[in-house]
Amino acid sequence: MSSNKRKKSAAWFAVLGTVCLLGLTIEYALIMFEQFIYDKLYNKFTITESITHWLIISGLWAILGLLLFYISARVYGYNFLKKNQFPSTRGWVTVVLILLASFGTKFRIYGGWKPEIDFIQSGWFQFIFQTTYELLGTLPIISMVIFTQEAFERFSKKTDSAFSAHFPWGGIVLALSWGATHLITERSTAAAFGYIFLSLLIGAAHLASNKNFYLSYIFAVLILLV
Repeated sequence: MSSNKRKKSAAWFAVLGTVCLLGLTIEYALIMFEQFIYDKLYNKFTITESITHWLIISGLWAILGLLLFYISARVYGYNFLKKNQFPSTRGWVTVVLILLASFGTKFRIYGGWKPEIDFIQSGWFQFIFQTTYELLGTLPIISMVIFTQEAFERFSKKTDSAFSAHFPWGGIVLALSWGATHLITERSTAAAFGYIFLSLLIGAAHLASNKNFYLSYIFAVLILLV
């Protein structure tokens, strides 16, 4: 691939990554609209209002994910769903260390095991919808990591260069965008920086998994939700 074509394709993958970020920020716009309609703050929503919110935004994220998969594969010839190579032994060890670091970080953020706290606070019925919402919300997050990682690698002189292919560009972009938004949304500064750290771990796990999409998604879910 020529230098100009490589840089052009890199720019388009950066655009796809930006679309993922916009998909995540749509939720804030939806919350503002719902607060106006219900005339109450988001943390005062009833169970029905919360579930309605989760269903709407989950549906939007699912549609966005399918659309980006199609564009990436059919328009740009990059079908990351077919990237199913398993990581090396060193990669598995790295993933285990990453997951341990994420578990410790979330324990400090939530003061306990997140799924247990969510279940106790919400009850089983609301917990099911909340978990579904969080599972689908992980999709644009890992997609953003994948697209921005590919963009930076293609922008480099050689896509397979040792530095570019092993540097967590996607995780850094996620940390500086989605992760950084928690500095505004979280009451605790420590919790906000915890999410920035988790963003970096997601990017590192994606590389450690040998860019296997399915494993990257599973690891992202474990890092954020478990």
